[in-house]
Amino acid sequence: MSKVKRIGDYIAAIFKLGRTERMVKEAHRNIQAINPQAIQNRFNDLEARERRLRASVNQMIQAETRVLMASNADLARNFIELSRRLDKVLLATQNQKTPSEPSEQAAIDEGGIGAVMDSFYHKLENKYRGTTSDIRNRLRIYLPDVESAAIRTGGKPVLDIGCGRGEWLGLLNDAGLTAIGIDTNPVQIEDVQDKGLDARLGDARSALTEAADASMACITAHHLIEHLPFEEVLWITREAMRVLAPGGILLFETPNVRNVLVGATSFYNDPTHLNPMTDPVLNVLFETVGFHPIETRYLHPHERLAEFMAKPGFDPELANLMFGAQDLAILGHKPLQET
Repeated sequence: MSKVKRIGDYIAAIFKLGRTERMVKEAHRNIQAINPQAIQNRFNDLEARERRLRASVNQMIQAETRVLMASNADLARNFIELSRRLDKVLLATQNQKTPSEPSEQAAIDEGGIGAVMDSFYHKLENKYRGTTSDIRNRLRIYLPDVESAAIRTGGKPVLDIGCGRGEWLGLLNDAGLTAIGIDTNPVQIEDVQDKGLDARLGDARSALTEAADASMACITAHHLIEHLPFEEVLWITREAMRVLAPGGILLFETPNVRNVLVGATSFYNDPTHLNPMTDPVLNVLFETVGFHPIETRYLHPHERLAEFMAKPGFDPELANLMFGAQDLAILGHKPLQET
């Protein structure tokens, strides 16, 4: 390469370097001229748009999920209705056969030992369930749910299965709601009737079988299902779907065995308890029958929960495990309109 050519390249490079320097200075001046607050405002605007977009997408997903869940509940109700009709056909077929004589054990159970059992259970509840006033205060939390259901169903009555000493019936009566109680214990039924409440001797199966379609605003059962075989709980849940009016509620309350003290000790203070009924089981049961929406509540923590939650270094999760909610409630809604 000639010297002249090399000198020309140097001169061109110097000019390019000068232009680059001017561009850098101009860019620096432009950056200095930009308002930092404007940049922050722009960033905030973009961030707000991103949040709105994310919220919109979440709303769309939630809406589609609700539609899908409602559709699934509708399919479940159709299936349950078909299963109920099949049971009626099979029952009619069985009734055509000659009924067998009651067993000797059944006769004994309905005789003297049955009377002793009824008296025993009445005394057991009076001693360990809590005073009538205590139980009324615990149950008061459900009044808004039942009052709303009564409004939605045009004032239809409440059916309380296993009404026991009648605390819940009394609350409903005081609230101006029509309520009917059913229990198999004649000792308790007599006491409840003496209070002027509508309590009737009978069991859940008979009461629900005799009830007309869409005739109840609510069906409630407080601390009953843990006394029954699961197949019976399933039957009650399925039949409740037929008996409830659209907008009605099925409510079960049962001991919460997630609480270690309940699951390991107090659950067994009642010798008529058969099986713990957990929230996963009850939620799937209500979904299977077609209730929608379904709400789970954890109620009545032990009186010492606050004490252990406040202890320095004591694990809050362990405190809840030992002294948390002692009762579990599940509320299933029969939709106002079929989807």
